[in-house]
Amino acid sequence: MRRLRNDLPYTFRPPKLENWLRPLGLAINRAVHLKRKYRIAKIEAKGFEKVRELNEAGHSVMLAPNHSDHSDPHVVMEIASRHGMRPLFMAAREIFEVSPIASWALQGMGVFSVDRDGPDLSAIKTAITLLEKAADPLVIFPEGEIYHHHRRLDPLNEGVASILLKAAARLPAGKNAYLVPVGLRFFHDTEVEATFSDRLSKLEDRIGWTPKPRMPIDDRIHRLGTGVLALKETEYLGQAGSGTVQDRLTRLCEELLTLAEGRYPRDAKAVTPPERVRALRFRIRRRLLDGEKPPTPAERELLLDDLDRVFTALQAHSYIGDYLLEDPTLDRRAETILKLEEDLYGFPTYPIDRTARVIAGEPICVSEMLVSGVLPAKGGALPLTELLEMRLDGLLSSAS
Repeated sequence: MRRLRNDLPYTFRPPKLENWLRPLGLAINRAVHLKRKYRIAKIEAKGFEKVRELNEAGHSVMLAPNHSDHSDPHVVMEIASRHGMRPLFMAAREIFEVSPIASWALQGMGVFSVDRDGPDLSAIKTAITLLEKAADPLVIFPEGEIYHHHRRLDPLNEGVASILLKAAARLPAGKNAYLVPVGLRFFHDTEVEATFSDRLSKLEDRIGWTPKPRMPIDDRIHRLGTGVLALKETEYLGQAGSGTVQDRLTRLCEELLTLAEGRYPRDAKAVTPPERVRALRFRIRRRLLDGEKPPTPAERELLLDDLDRVFTALQAHSYIGDYLLEDPTLDRRAETILKLEEDLYGFPTYPIDRTARVIAGEPICVSEMLVSGVLPAKGGALPLTELLEMRLDGLLSSAS
């Protein structure tokens, strides 16, 4: 999870698919992103033949994968291309702000931006239009954020279901809208275990501790995680907390969100921590960019500090206290260390080859559910999101 401490005005970037760019983009994706950057040595896929059949028949297809790793969109793009499809992606605005060249390349490959913190009508309209055209599958990650725990989902954003329902209502006779859950799991080569001790030593040194290479790996991970949590509690709350790790994570998240919400109008519809974070970021950035009444230097600094607070709240929420202790497998150890590296260094490391296992679940025919009355025309986003969450949970459990 990457820090979002900026006050840049948002500019919508639409998709500008360039056919000549696609072969080059796919080659770079394989050689640079998958092989070198994310160390994806092998991709195993199931269920995409059905997706291709629906796409070739002219139906609207939305792929909704879980989002647990930075390589997720690169893996989905590669799998889709192997099956003769050209997927379009909705992606966070921040990746377009890296550089003009990055923005141009992303748009040329069919990626368009979305501001996750506000009502981005341009992104919503674009997604609906693309689904209406039904030329290519549309990929949207309903979790929104990357949490690095591959076996558990975070609450899904209802916006994905809402977009598909609106598109389904506009399709002509004979064309259906399908929602396809996609389960993504990553498995590490056993050689990754040999990297744990040195990487943990560097992380311990990062927070000023003396490395403990002779301590059992699970104890070191738990000790390090607890130490980082105590540092964050002390930074924001004045002292380290007590109780179980999960209780402390929940308390830190809640207190930071409550503190920030005391300075801005509360969004009554925002209930879960990710929803509350998005609502707060929207209000904070809107104030930072107020051209009619710009914030004073002191207020601006407080606003930026509040962005840090809500970021830390989301970080706390993203950790599951018993994730490693519940099932201390090789992959869960690797995931937890990688997550700690990203939070302490600002970026993760991928030292050893991995295998991506991707399963496209049974397509959900949203059009038929609407016609039969299983899904109501209004208010259908919630039950459809719950169905998607149940299907994704099943896929993640089966991809072992």
